[in-house]
Amino acid sequence: MNESRYYNIVKKIGIVILNYLNYKDTIECIESIYDMQYNIEGIVVVDNHSYNESYNILKNRFRQYKNITIIRTKKNYGFAKGNNVGIRVVKKNYNVDFVFVVNNDVVFRRRDYFEQLMKHYRAGIGVMGTQIYLKGNRIQNIYSGYVDLTTNIILYISDFLECMKLIRLESLIPSLKMGERKKILHGCALLFTPEFFQYYQGFYSKTFLYNEETILYLMCERYNLKQIYVEDTYLFHKEDQSSKESFKNENAIMSKYRLQGRKYVIWWIIKNKINRLFYQ
Repeated sequence: MNESRYYNIVKKIGIVILNYLNYKDTIECIESIYDMQYNIEGIVVVDNHSYNESYNILKNRFRQYKNITIIRTKKNYGFAKGNNVGIRVVKKNYNVDFVFVVNNDVVFRRRDYFEQLMKHYRAGIGVMGTQIYLKGNRIQNIYSGYVDLTTNIILYISDFLECMKLIRLESLIPSLKMGERKKILHGCALLFTPEFFQYYQGFYSKTFLYNEETILYLMCERYNLKQIYVEDTYLFHKEDQSSKESFKNENAIMSKYRLQGRKYVIWWIIKNKINRLFYQ
């Protein structure tokens, strides 16, 4: 197929929404998708083993919709693995090329959102993100993170001390030599491209709640896939509704998952270093 023609044809997009407890937000998110102009091939809602009536409510609410699949996991798999379940199902059930993974507390307010997003798709792009609006008409800062080994070891020690209920290194960190922060796409709304699926099936599945975005950056880096941030379209994000429902923002639980995620960031950095050493 001629490359220029490929970019002009309609892209087959499926959507994955991870639900945990707050089914009302999920319903609002889906309803906003149906207000858009773009023809979405299919939507898969993954109820991440909610202990309330989320699954039954969502199943009944959308049982007449042929292109919506509601599934329930056997246990709470967390963010990465839960979304990966949905990615597998949407690709299998709806034969899509692109998968848009979106938080259930996101609302689509631009009817031309996907048209604008797909204008920026080119070969070599692995993941795409856009502007995100928050309450008060604020634009969410572009997410950034450290992807060097030294800084992540420092942050791992800091997370470990907090997990052990000891002092954090926050007071020392400003005086330490930290690496450069890299622009990283925010995990609340990500479009995965066919190029990404040539190498991966979804997120790195061993994290539960934190550092998925940084690891995704490192995954793309491994195969020289680009991540691009599109500024001329946007979503509205209610911000962290699932974590508020899940853990009531309990610091001890959140620290545990931050520590776990940081460990795998370090693992991916080392893995990429070894790869460059032997294969470049």
